[in-house]
Amino acid sequence: MNRKDAAIFLALSAIWGSSFLFIKLGLLGGFQPISLVTMRLLFGSTVMYLLMRRRGHTFAAARPFFASIAFLGFINNVVPFSLITWGEQYIDSGMASILNSIVPLFAVMLSHVALADERLTARRVAGVTLGFLGVLILFAPDLVFGSSPYRLAGQLAIVLASLSYAIGSVFARKRLIGIPAPVLTTTQLGFAFLWALVPAIVLEQPWQLNLTPMAWFSVLWLGVLGTGLAYLLFFTLIRNIGATPTTMVTYVIPVFAVTFGVIFLNESLHWTQFAAMALIFAGVWMVNRRK
Repeated sequence: MNRKDAAIFLALSAIWGSSFLFIKLGLLGGFQPISLVTMRLLFGSTVMYLLMRRRGHTFAAARPFFASIAFLGFINNVVPFSLITWGEQYIDSGMASILNSIVPLFAVMLSHVALADERLTARRVAGVTLGFLGVLILFAPDLVFGSSPYRLAGQLAIVLASLSYAIGSVFARKRLIGIPAPVLTTTQLGFAFLWALVPAIVLEQPWQLNLTPMAWFSVLWLGVLGTGLAYLLFFTLIRNIGATPTTMVTYVIPVFAVTFGVIFLNESLHWTQFAAMALIFAGVWMVNRRK
């Protein structure tokens, strides 16, 4: 990896790591969860559409697969975005990022069932076990000493969001191979916006929200950078260094997210978070490691 690609890698990790911070700031600034997700998807899909058109793509390649892409937008964007945003009302942004890093553990289990070329091995089973032991360590203090049920529900929401991301990734690999990545991303974000729009209007009446400038800045950051620009950097890295090295962002995102939470939100660090990160990272490394 040359210096330029290393810089892109760190920028992508920092942008996605900062998403957990700006979700929290958006909530503190007055957004309700689904309304924040809807605005994020609106800005993100707009940016991706402009990027897609600049690269000369059209929706022609995606048109035969609209039904599958609509499902992908729901399971890979609306569900996890909403669960993470709802969960961050009750837990720290840093903890949310650590719990979200278990996506590859769910993915390897689902791939065993859905994909013929991704079978579980003893090493992968050990990696999954190790990773979920890390999740248990994060839950342990609240389970042992008692805590607000909303805090436990917030942690569980992030775990379910990770499962939803994993379902989306396996589904896309099984059903949507061959569609240019900018086209697939733009289309799925557009459908995701439509999925989220009606619940936001019916349940939260976003026009009645009293939003601060920080709330608007946060949702712009999440949409334009965290969803739009981040995908462009992601595609660039895959083209330059390959898919497997690019997935290493999984290890770096929580480091940025925890750091941002401590600096900007005065979130506290506990030894359980370091232990959980170590076990989850070790587990993810084991399930992704090639012979």
